[in-house]
Amino acid sequence: MGLQPATTTAPGGMLDPRSYDQVVPFKYFAEWLKTQDGGRRLEQDEIRERYEDYRREALQRLYTQFYAAHKDDDWFQERFDPERRKEYMQVLRTRKVGNLEDFMSSLASGRYDKLTMTATTEQVMQHEVNRRDQSNINRLGADDDEDDDGETYCLFVRTVPPSVSRATLEEELKKQAGFKYLALSEPRQDKQYHRFGWVRFDKGTDMDKVLENLSNLKIDEFQFHFSRHTNNSSAAMRLAPDVASTEERLRHDLKLVREAVKSLDARTDTEVFHGFDSVQAKIKELGGTIAEDADADADADVAMDDEEGSAARNEDGESGEIKGDIDAVRRELDLLIEYLRRVHYYCYYCGHTADNSEDFYRRCAKQHLRRPLGANGRAAPSGNWTRNLDNRNDVIIHPLEAERLYKEGGKSVERETDKELDKHINCLDEGRFRCLLCTKLFKGDAFVRKHIRNKHPEAVPEELVRDIAFFNNFVREAPHFVQLGTGGNLAMGAVAGVVSGGGRGGDRNAGFMSGMMMPGMMMPGMMMPGMMATNPYMMPGMMPGMMPGMMPGMGGHFMNPMMQMGGQMYSQQFRGGRGSQRNGGNGGRDPRAVRSYVDLDAPAEGEPDFGF
Repeated sequence: MGLQPATTTAPGGMLDPRSYDQVVPFKYFAEWLKTQDGGRRLEQDEIRERYEDYRREALQRLYTQFYAAHKDDDWFQERFDPERRKEYMQVLRTRKVGNLEDFMSSLASGRYDKLTMTATTEQVMQHEVNRRDQSNINRLGADDDEDDDGETYCLFVRTVPPSVSRATLEEELKKQAGFKYLALSEPRQDKQYHRFGWVRFDKGTDMDKVLENLSNLKIDEFQFHFSRHTNNSSAAMRLAPDVASTEERLRHDLKLVREAVKSLDARTDTEVFHGFDSVQAKIKELGGTIAEDADADADADVAMDDEEGSAARNEDGESGEIKGDIDAVRRELDLLIEYLRRVHYYCYYCGHTADNSEDFYRRCAKQHLRRPLGANGRAAPSGNWTRNLDNRNDVIIHPLEAERLYKEGGKSVERETDKELDKHINCLDEGRFRCLLCTKLFKGDAFVRKHIRNKHPEAVPEELVRDIAFFNNFVREAPHFVQLGTGGNLAMGAVAGVVSGGGRGGDRNAGFMSGMMMPGMMMPGMMMPGMMATNPYMMPGMMPGMMPGMMPGMGGHFMNPMMQMGGQMYSQQFRGGRGSQRNGGNGGRDPRAVRSYVDLDAPAEGEPDFGF
């Protein structure tokens, strides 16, 4: 997405946030706002309110641009168009019913009686060995459908371009004997929305013959490439940090996972899916106890109205505490997490969902366990892992609706239809409003609008309502596809840089601009002999005369972004920040550094890959 021209510059050299094609951080917006209105002092609440308005408008602008560019693409329509989405969700429901039957069968047979998501010491050690030998892991998804002799009946499609629809590809694949179904991954933003594909066949199918038949498959001049898919194509295990094994976090996670099971079951089919009740019944059968929920409304339907649901949860996203024996908490948590993985393709510790098992295991692993606590019983620092995880899970458990959706860049049906009704209302004077469709007079604006909605429903085109629903379906998943300010380019004068922060669920106060250099500032490799001697407090990246307090992170506060960018560049270069070049400047390049490397099998940007 190209940059819009920056036309408004504040006295401090800061550009109008609305001139960027990304959402700027709160700190930048606050500093820019202080330069407006003649430097009038603003209260923090007013700054926050104006930032929220700016952020909503910026998100809606970004989403509208992306929506306009892709709304005719087949992958986009399949995923977000109301009618096609309904059809595909029915297909997904059928698939989940099969998953449910398999899970319930395994639950009844005792397969999960001793299930635990806490990794053993041996598993942690094996995980570390595997991480050091990443060549053994080819993240292309798992294959549970294999014969006793290891024979698999699945082909992997390296890339499916967005120009080829699912229906067109399926039509060609159905010509092959034994074809079961085609599974596609989520479109990858970093690959121009190309997708991976997996083609399943019945057991006993002659896979060599199928592979030979498909070797020259071309659709719209695109040559498809198929290969045999093996069971070792996915990571065997991932580990969540040990903070997930603390008692406080286990109770917190059980609260959220209970809500997740009820929410996803209700959205799939309330008549068939009862995962929460089934798991609790199994625990009682095994003679275990059920952890109690202090919230009296814990068993209420989680599919409540959005505003009521938001009010029921406190600022931490909880509506009550989980009481009871910690072993009972852990047992129920582990069973419910396994239920979400096996039935709904939802990994709680990754905070993502998928539409099929193939893509699910490509993005996660066959097991996602918790690291055990150390000998001292304390968890190692995990940074923002828990907060980021809760933010990701929140939008899955409590999908954006109504006002929350509007604040995140969605469209309000009422507000949009009001704009349409404006065409049919004439305000004659105060207290006199005429309906232009039938010339009746009304005393208030609200009355005439109600009249038009009831008596002239054709005034609001069905196409408008459908388009709003289409757009809002996209907004709920938009951060997967649209750069919100975490890696795009910013223009400031003639200098380019990066904005971080401002995306959904992110820390809106922690944004910064990186990779940019203040005009006249010297790169570390440009330091002239004697500079450090004349100023012992001087650091690489500083000009003579600059004091340490002027550098971010050295006692200074957020200043002009040009200064912020210089300091952040120093931080990245000499502390190995993402995208930085250690020992990098215009000189002194590390001769051992890898010159060029692209891991085509790595998770796409935005896909969770914590490396724990």
